[in-house]
Amino acid sequence: MSWQSYVDNLMADGSCQDAAIVGYTDAKYVWASSEGGTFSGITPDEIDVIVGKDREGFFTGGLTLGKKKCSVIRDSLPLEGDWTMDIRTKSHNGEPTYNVSIGRAGKVLVLVMGKEGVHGGGLNKKAYSMAKYLRDSPYPHPRPLFVNLTALPEPALLMNSLR
Repeated sequence: MSWQSYVDNLMADGSCQDAAIVGYTDAKYVWASSEGGTFSGITPDEIDVIVGKDREGFFTGGLTLGKKKCSVIRDSLPLEGDWTMDIRTKSHNGEPTYNVSIGRAGKVLVLVMGKEGVHGGGLNKKAYSMAKYLRDSPYPHPRPLFVNLTALPEPALLMNSLR
């Protein structure tokens, strides 16, 4: 499954106008995003602010996503078991504002931006659910496989243990 298919899945119900999968560890860039969306322009510096040690500065100064100014509503990104952040875009020249949620998995952030009028709670659940799915799956942090070659079971048993 490609990273783009995860973005397509996030967009499928029609509640989002933008979605992205963004690396935040050693590969700090947009891995997949909605074509032409705000998130396609997220920079490594913006990623650093989201996952950085300073968890207070963006409450007063805000942050940017793809050069779009945003206000942080709730930050539980570093909290074990939650791993989410809720954001709202700032209005520029009278344009509408939108809710944004970010979920953190092993090596990626899951970002979703709702369409006008879409409640942040639903976006939070969507970002959290996808991040949890990725967190619980072998990728992006594969589980090591150790096989004792001197004591291999029957081939059928070995294949079942690898599933």
